[in-house]
Amino acid sequence: MSKIQYHELLEVIETQIKNEEWKYGSRLPTMSELAAKHQVANSTIREVYRALESKGYVAIQQGRGTIVTFDRSMEFTTMNHSSFMELLKITEFRTIIEPSFAALAAREAFKNEIDLITESAEIMRVMAEKNQVTTSEDLRFHRLIVEATHNEYALRVYDNLQEELNRMRAYTKKPGMRERAVHYHQMIANAIANRDSQNAKMLMEAHLQPNSEIAMYELTEKAFK
Repeated sequence: MSKIQYHELLEVIETQIKNEEWKYGSRLPTMSELAAKHQVANSTIREVYRALESKGYVAIQQGRGTIVTFDRSMEFTTMNHSSFMELLKITEFRTIIEPSFAALAAREAFKNEIDLITESAEIMRVMAEKNQVTTSEDLRFHRLIVEATHNEYALRVYDNLQEELNRMRAYTKKPGMRERAVHYHQMIANAIANRDSQNAKMLMEAHLQPNSEIAMYELTEKAFK
């Protein structure tokens, strides 16, 4: 299955959840069941489920399966002051941890992990050119870098931020941001592929640094106007 097909399948299942074909608290089919239904590999469904979890639609629970966490009645429409401050702090936290993750990935990543990071940057470029929503691929790119550190604590910390990261992206959209992200993703991927940890760290810092200012402007406009 191609990555474009992967995104199509992700969109189908996401729409089904939004339409409450699977209601809040219900369990999605097993990966094997869904793979058989759509005639794809289990690894493809695993990737789709991880993307859905990153976007806050499901929770993958050991021993229970994949549980729907999307609740239409609780959709986020306005921001209060505490949410505003929370997202700003998360943005600041990312600028502290993710450059180090990029540097470590440049030193520790296996060849297949570098290939996935490079591939993700290219997929996002193609999607941006087609004016497609790139949120899930953006999240995937950053998670692949964390996975390439081979540090379980780094991955645990990053996974705990997924719901907040998805919310942040929904409230920090400005013209040119997607194109800027594509540009930096490609440069970061190249630095990691070249085992250039110093440049990978510097590029990730440059990629994330403006987000605090963007978040401050956008979130203030939406929260307090």
